Amino acid sequence: MKSKSWLFILIPILVIIIYVSLPSNEKTKASSIAIDSSKWVQWKNDKNETLKTGEESPIEDKKNFTGLTYYPYNPFLALEMQMLKSEKSKLIKIKMNDGTEEDLILFGQLKGKFENSEISLTVFQHENGDLFIPFKDKTAPTETYGGGRYLDIPISSLHDSGILIDFNFAYNPFCAYNPNYACPVPPKENQLQVRIDAGEKFIPHE
Repeated sequence: MKSKSWLFILIPILVIIIYVSLPSNEKTKASSIAIDSSKWVQWKNDKNETLKTGEESPIEDKKNFTGLTYYPYNPFLALEMQMLKSEKSKLIKIKMNDGTEEDLILFGQLKGKFENSEISLTVFQHENGDLFIPFKDKTAPTETYGGGRYLDIPISSLHDSGILIDFNFAYNPFCAYNPNYACPVPPKENQLQVRIDAGEKFIPHE
């Protein structure tokens, strides 16, 4: 069999040539995607480690825990959306999966376009100032958790009236893995009629 080691030299050269030949704006975009996907890989690794070793982990059988399951990273599911801030911060009650209610800080409303659909999401705020978006989409309950998923967005991501919402970082609440945890249920307006094929999947235990 002839050696194909030359391929391992040629492929990186071609990648470099293609990158150099890109327009400057496309280079910036390609570089941004590489950085975002790298952050995503680190985020997944950190979460798996926390769930396997953390004291507050909802995983009961940590010994046999091998990590969570995710959709492949998709740069097209990092969406620039319009943020309509509430005129004043206020507490509103949101239902929990155990039937109780909790107060969350209402921050505003997100508006944007996904494929051919207009989507809107109510946004809440953590006590540390960062944003919290509980949502549910058409991948639930067959591929993702039936109770919905969450996004945490740094408040620093907000610029003027826009914000980048990266659904690749969508994650399941702890109650997906342990019934002893209670978690917020996405409000009706956050139950999207589209598929978001990004972020954490859910494979229930037999």
